[in-house]
Amino acid sequence: MAGVVPRTSFLFPWSGQSNAWMTARSANVSGHAQHLPCGHAQCFLRGKAHPKRFLYGRPCLTHSPLGVGTRACTRWVCDSSGNSSDLNSASASYRVAWWLVPGKSLETTQNHPIRSVLITGLALFAMFFGAGNLILPVMIGVEGGSNAMSTTAGFIITGVLLPVMAMVAAATSTRGIEGIAERIGRTPGLIFCWMAMLTTGVLYAVPRVATVSFSMSVGAIGSFPNTPGSLSLLIYTAIFLIVTALFVVNPSNLMNKIGGWLTPALLILMVALIVGALIKLPPVLDAPAEKYATMPFVSGLLTGYNTLDAIASLVFGMIIITSLRGFGFQQGKPLFRATVSAGIVAGILLALVYLGLANVGVRIGNAKVADGAEGLSLAAGILFGTPGQWILGLIAILACLTTSVGLIGASVQFFERQFPKISRRTLLIIHTAVAFAVANLGLALLLQVVVPMMYFCYPITIAVVLVSIIDIFVPGHLFYTYRLPVWTAAIFGLLDGVAQGFALAETALPGFLSALLGAIPLAKISLGWVVPVIIMLVIGLMLDKVAPHAAPTDERK
Repeated sequence: MAGVVPRTSFLFPWSGQSNAWMTARSANVSGHAQHLPCGHAQCFLRGKAHPKRFLYGRPCLTHSPLGVGTRACTRWVCDSSGNSSDLNSASASYRVAWWLVPGKSLETTQNHPIRSVLITGLALFAMFFGAGNLILPVMIGVEGGSNAMSTTAGFIITGVLLPVMAMVAAATSTRGIEGIAERIGRTPGLIFCWMAMLTTGVLYAVPRVATVSFSMSVGAIGSFPNTPGSLSLLIYTAIFLIVTALFVVNPSNLMNKIGGWLTPALLILMVALIVGALIKLPPVLDAPAEKYATMPFVSGLLTGYNTLDAIASLVFGMIIITSLRGFGFQQGKPLFRATVSAGIVAGILLALVYLGLANVGVRIGNAKVADGAEGLSLAAGILFGTPGQWILGLIAILACLTTSVGLIGASVQFFERQFPKISRRTLLIIHTAVAFAVANLGLALLLQVVVPMMYFCYPITIAVVLVSIIDIFVPGHLFYTYRLPVWTAAIFGLLDGVAQGFALAETALPGFLSALLGAIPLAKISLGWVVPVIIMLVIGLMLDKVAPHAAPTDERK
């Protein structure tokens, strides 16, 4: 990890103010000037924010964490010796400002690299830990009975190990999900990005966490109805999404806000609930429910699908990379290692919390509860009485709020690059409005579309993650190894998605489709893509060995 970069003064000769010197938090760069984690900068002149911003000397229509503006600012900067340099040709010999503060001299957080990684890892954990992550492990404990731990082990594979692997894959591209998805082809990659953003964003995951947090907090405590269109739900979701937008509107300190403020509060409440249950409630190892009676490990694997965390890892990748750049980690191995370390921190916390929640479920296994939310409510009431409901409500709100902030932040960042002429604030308003409408109009109809999309995207995600990790260790550039297994995963994922669509509609599969799925190994448990993907992976590696394709233009090697 790089050391602390010396503080440097800069000259910004605009509007005739050629002697207006500033002090800056700075970092070494090569090639182009890096001003903020997002590549933008806010200029200051005599203590006031200059109403313009720049990106490598060109007009910037996206965002600046320190202000709002749309036109290009100066493209010249002077080093401490007074030598001017065009921002477009700034080399490593110059110290180029990340952001500028008049009259102050700030040091980079490279002073505390471990603290920076820890904060980012805590924030990533909180963004992962949403509605499904809170409810599903509890139901595994309730319904798993004597097979609860083996089921939890399967759940941890797809709910923890796979997302951590996905974060490692995300670290191989400084462009996040877009850079990784382009490896399977530009058009297929763009389609995958859109589907991933929509399923983990405003069309499903964000409205879901808004409504679940309502039903587990305000709705449960005040006995308000959780029905689409109810006034209580409408008011709550409006407040919830406005608070989310306030966190997202200024991305410069997003990781500090989540990792430094919200996550510690969430963890304290979670520890109180889990430790209280472990101490006061004895385990109840009843016979497992039917779905966990045979192959509990596989059932846990499939249950982990519902967290969406593997897809979310790729979605969150750009936010994490941007944050770590802001903490001073330079591109290359320092940034890669920091991203992977943050993923491991989040993974360890997720595994510990899942184990704790599953054990809470085991201790109320003899109770008849409809879902994990009701099970947690029962446990909180037994342990703490009426205050327990408030504790659970705060846990639900914090867990869902951090996830909502991360998902909307990532989605806005993605669509900001897709539609550069639309301002960040406008995109944020659109995201908030769509999530609000979906949450209040009802998710039931939308699930008919979103769940099949999820089953379609998950095999693709796993294949992309697997090949991206292989790419780290295999010399040369992989071309067919990306395309063949991922395209194959898409075909079989489409079959799984169609089957889930018929199941949700409570309609029997057409005869030919039923026969086809019956002939594919593991298709009955929605894993029919595994064997074909492995075969195509081996073929792809062989083709890349004997007939190497032209080296890609991305930053994989």
